[in-house]
Amino acid sequence: MEYSIALRRHWWFDAGIAGLYSISKSRDDRLLEFDVEVKVDSENQALTFEGKDTDTLRAYFETCYEILAERYWNVSTIKQKENPELVVYDKEKDEIMLMPKRNPTPVVSLFIGARSWQGEGIPYGDITEPLKSRVDEFLEKTRAKLWGSKKLLLLSQPVCHQKLTILPEEKKKGKTEVCCVCGKHSLYMIEVGLPSFLLFASSNATKSFNSQGKNPAKLCWECEFISKFAIESASYKRTNDSIFVIQVTSPDIDKLIEMQKEFGSLSELRMLDDKYFYANIGLEEDSLIKKCSAPYELLWAFMEEKYSLLLKESSEGEETFDDVSADNFFFEFIEKLSKMPVQIYVLYATDSGQTFLTKNLVLYDELGYFYRLIHHMKKSGVNTRKLFSSLYEEKYDFREKILRNVLRKNSILRHIEQFAFRMVMRDQRISMGNILKFTIEYEQIIRGDEMNKEQIETAVNLGKQIVIQAVETARAENENEKQALKKIKGDLYQLRKSRTKTDFINQLNNLQFRYGIAVSKNILDGILEEVDFEDFRAYCVLGALNVYNAKNNKDKED
Repeated sequence: MEYSIALRRHWWFDAGIAGLYSISKSRDDRLLEFDVEVKVDSENQALTFEGKDTDTLRAYFETCYEILAERYWNVSTIKQKENPELVVYDKEKDEIMLMPKRNPTPVVSLFIGARSWQGEGIPYGDITEPLKSRVDEFLEKTRAKLWGSKKLLLLSQPVCHQKLTILPEEKKKGKTEVCCVCGKHSLYMIEVGLPSFLLFASSNATKSFNSQGKNPAKLCWECEFISKFAIESASYKRTNDSIFVIQVTSPDIDKLIEMQKEFGSLSELRMLDDKYFYANIGLEEDSLIKKCSAPYELLWAFMEEKYSLLLKESSEGEETFDDVSADNFFFEFIEKLSKMPVQIYVLYATDSGQTFLTKNLVLYDELGYFYRLIHHMKKSGVNTRKLFSSLYEEKYDFREKILRNVLRKNSILRHIEQFAFRMVMRDQRISMGNILKFTIEYEQIIRGDEMNKEQIETAVNLGKQIVIQAVETARAENENEKQALKKIKGDLYQLRKSRTKTDFINQLNNLQFRYGIAVSKNILDGILEEVDFEDFRAYCVLGALNVYNAKNNKDKED
């Protein structure tokens, strides 16, 4: 028998199809017993399952769901394993033992509550002798308690995953309804809710907000089934009361599966924190993902980590590895992204007691642009990983703002100037040279028609000259470098406060008189008339900050 599950054209449910594929390829012995063949049907944009009969396929799907639940719904942290508290009676061994409690993983915990847990057991009042005496003795010895308000002697560890209707037998009679996701008519429907899609409202929530609302929309059994497997394809990270969920999808079934191998559950990006289950990405000590606390930061770091993997993969097995080899490997990857659309969704939510608040949902589909940009920066000598760390500022979201602008192809010049000035004037140690080089390269790419390379160099060199000449003047007057830097700090404040071209030139004249700097004729002869004054001033200030930061921290970044 053959059964197909087609794409839904919905990012969460399609991610579920990718997750089902990943589970089916897990080589779990329980799945191998069914001898079910899984194929990608490109023509019909579907996954096809071939098995002996309906019962075989149903059992196969149920086993896939069981494996999924073991990975994400019913897990025990290392602390729970070290301190087991559940009193469980093994009938086969006739043995009473302690077993660890369980928790859902972070994404599942968004829609699983205390009432979701179900346990099979014997109420204490129904336990007969001599088992009851053994239980009493065990409880007194271990100081453990029976499970739940009914005080159950458990026969197995409780579970919190839903029971699903899978491949139901067709009824002869009954009224069919339309699924709100796939549009199919079905006799077996379930009301939409959080367990199906994180942005669905439950029936109770819908009616509490709108008492005149009609019955909630419904899902067919198939959509409900595949929705669960989106948890398998999801990359996630939990930080305090915040959780980030990443899904990489495509409207093409082949590309959807391929992206699981590049970014998802079948990729090297995927790891598992099996101690606390706080994340399944970014577990390496030097991972940028560990430093993220906002959605665009995470999006950037996630894609950057993939780029680092590409560089590592491109050099493996190469006796003579060079830039040409790296370029060839890189452009093969870019070609994968360009043949069919690929989207990355980042869902950002915060814990709000009994529920959660969705703070942001980011859709990003400019992966080709991002990777070309990162590759160009690397070849230009910019360390983008170092840049990511340098843009951090405690209690401010400047890194998020700057990275968001880069991903959206917006200018960052004035944001960078504002950020860098504040950090350098506070004597914060940052990689100013790296930041400046990135800014110049990036602005040339997206705004090359506004200031050319020579004009930018003129502005930057002017800023550098101001600080260098101030230090030289101080030395000539037998002042030390630190004293000179304190003096120039006030001059940089005044230069940055210049609101007009006239004010700016007047301030330059003051600096000429004070430090003997030589102002280029290009500036005096009208370069300020050819470019945006605020952009010129920003580059000038950044050039000055680069030298100031280097001298102040004894670095050689100028």
